[in-house]
Amino acid sequence: MRATTSQQTLISTVFDAAERAMHALTHLVPDLDRDRTEYAVVSVLLGEAWVHG
Repeated sequence: MRATTSQQTLISTVFDAAERAMHALTHLVPDLDRDRTEYAVVSVLLGEAWVHG
């Protein structure tokens, strides 16, 4: 199944936001696993986007 342009834009935006959040969170708590933190933030943001979309 191919993602539409709007879905691709949403996913890109979410990953950009997650990366920024990950940097802020790992700066505050350096022991956080960066990959898991980013995955968790992306999961929450995408879940919210689909619920409210």
